[in-house]
Amino acid sequence: MGRQLHSLSSVATSLGLLLAIFLLFHCAQSENKLYPTANQNLSPIEAWRSAEYCLQNISSSCPVNYTLTHSGWLNVTHTDGPTFCEDGGCAEHTRAVLLCLYHVKIDYYFANFATIKDLSDTINNGCTSPQGTL
Repeated sequence: MGRQLHSLSSVATSLGLLLAIFLLFHCAQSENKLYPTANQNLSPIEAWRSAEYCLQNISSSCPVNYTLTHSGWLNVTHTDGPTFCEDGGCAEHTRAVLLCLYHVKIDYYFANFATIKDLSDTINNGCTSPQGTL
């Protein structure tokens, strides 16, 4: 009888432990891919993943050839500058992506070794010039 009680006690403890683990995982939240800035307490790997989610943010008002990628090259020609800089256009979208990158990984750098600040300054200087060229 004592042995059966010990066995039942062990099973109850195991079930209680499994229930506790289930409840903890049930409350855990996964990474937010749609809004990466909502991710909190990012480890270095999670920060890089969130940065990739920022770059996957695409705007319908911005043609794909102007979309910022990990390369850091904006692909905006001299003649395309005014269109790129229009209100509500690609420059605004690119600034939003850069702000997202800043929030999830402040020290993010692109494949061409440009920083978030480098690209922000380039867009701001190009879009505020009289010709609106980058």
